[in-house]
Amino acid sequence: MIDRFATSWYGPRALRHQRDLPAGARKLEAVAALMLVAALGASGCGPIEYINQVSVKAAGAVSAAKLAQADRYAPYEYTAAEEYLHKAREEAGYAEYEDAIEFGRRAEELADKGRAIAVAKLSQSAGSASSAATPASESREPAPRSPSEDESPK
Repeated sequence: MIDRFATSWYGPRALRHQRDLPAGARKLEAVAALMLVAALGASGCGPIEYINQVSVKAAGAVSAAKLAQADRYAPYEYTAAEEYLHKAREEAGYAEYEDAIEFGRRAEELADKGRAIAVAKLSQSAGSASSAATPASESREPAPRSPSEDESPK
């Protein structure tokens, strides 16, 4: 018989138990192994959080702001969001993931703010009688001039 499923390469099951360690040492060994796994997992969180924050959230927010014409209606917020996103990617290039994540959060926040401003301005201009190309201040009639303005200085 070539494949024996009931047996193990490591000998009988009774010989595989750690009988020479007391019960407290086994618990200590389990805690140490758990701490090692946690430390290894925590060391990899920087790049993982960076990918989540910058590559997904911040880049998506900047893209959504661009689609909402935030570059036209909220230029400060949109430009700042683009620059923070650029800086986040630059910091990640130097493996400064904590700084990159913070810049990514700022980029996402400003992009969302710019998008909200742009949507509000677009809905405001769509609700008025003027077209989107004509600002609301240009569609109003000029105020009548007062008689004092008609007189020319002598």
